[in-house]
Amino acid sequence: MSQIDPNLLDRLKEFVSISELSKDGRLKLPPERALCDYFDMHRSSVRNVLSVLHSLGFIERKQGSGTFLKMPEPVFIQLYFELALKLNYISVDHLETAREMFEKEIVQSAAVNHQHHELIRLEKLCTKIVHSTDVLEGIQADYEFHEQLAIMAKNPAILIIFQGLSSVLKKVLHQRRILARQSREAQKKTNETHFAIVDAIKSRDREKARQAMQDHFETWNQQTMRKFSHEENKTLTTE
Repeated sequence: MSQIDPNLLDRLKEFVSISELSKDGRLKLPPERALCDYFDMHRSSVRNVLSVLHSLGFIERKQGSGTFLKMPEPVFIQLYFELALKLNYISVDHLETAREMFEKEIVQSAAVNHQHHELIRLEKLCTKIVHSTDVLEGIQADYEFHEQLAIMAKNPAILIIFQGLSSVLKKVLHQRRILARQSREAQKKTNETHFAIVDAIKSRDREKARQAMQDHFETWNQQTMRKFSHEENKTLTTE
């Protein structure tokens, strides 16, 4: 892939900000010729940038209709965190600490903003976590439980960040759940904290919800030996 002029990308972002909505409510980019005129660039250069933006999932081209902006899949943000972990820019402990801070805020918003059908799904996921006999199924249910809380918070920015962290979080969950499953008592204590979170959400009490999440992480860390996060980080970054 050829190198992109960062100045051109900056100008494209500026141009995007003044683009007009199409009839169906989507943000549409002007034709290539208009982009060329605006930036005083050759068509090949503009096409190169549009091609890169397309490959990253930021635009969608429809024959006969034009080029539209769209939200990329979370894989774009996931790649960023995967590389940051691989390059030791961040560690597993950094991720875990950030996740705890993040989810204490999420659960408070979820407590006051959730809808009844969302609470029902949260309860089902909680039950699945507790009764799952398959490690991978349990990990997936655990991830979906916390993702559901992010959905219930009713803040798209929160959901984007959470889903961006998903791939590295699942790796951490896998490591920790294997540790927790080595002791029935540890597994029981960890699972019970999920029920406490659900009960707190039902009460619509922000402080109770925050405390339930605080207790969840304290139990989680105790029962899965977070003090070994350095070794855990080495394992994840060499996979």
